[in-house]
Order: sequence, then structure tokens, then C-alpha cells
Amino acid sequence: MATVNETKWLTKYQQLKDYVEQHHQLPDKKKVENRGLLNWWKYNKKLAKLDKLSEEKLRMLQDLSDSRIIKSDKKALFL
Repeated sequence: MATVNETKWLTKYQQLKDYVEQHHQLPDKKKVENRGLLNWWKYNKKLAKLDKLSEEKLRMLQDLSDSRIIKSDKKALFL
């Protein structure tokens, strides 16, 4: 059974995933309505660098990062 925090994490992940699937990019920091999702992404990126995320969450976030359309030819990595 998932904890409350785990459930919240999965909810935010799904919201961001839906946004990326629709817009092919992360939310714009200048648009207030989606800033929370961008902040969640950046916070998890910070946790990943501190090695405080499980392998499963890292994989999920990397998959999400890989699904974005990158304007340059370089492939963006989550870490």
C-alpha cells in the first residue's frame, strides 16, 4: 500500500507527464498556472543529484525527460 507522500508524488508525476505529452516541453516558468509542476520537477532533479530518489523514480523521471521534444539536436538528460 502506498503512503500519502508516495500517492502525492505519483499524482504530480502524472500531471507533469500529461502536460509534457500535450505540450512536448516542461511548463513555462512565466505562466503561474503551471509553475507548481515546474517547481516539482526542479525539486526532484535536486533530490536526484543528492541521490535521494529511488531507482524507480529516477527511471520514471528519465523516461519523462526523454519524451520531451528538444529544440536542439542534443538529447536532454534528467541528471
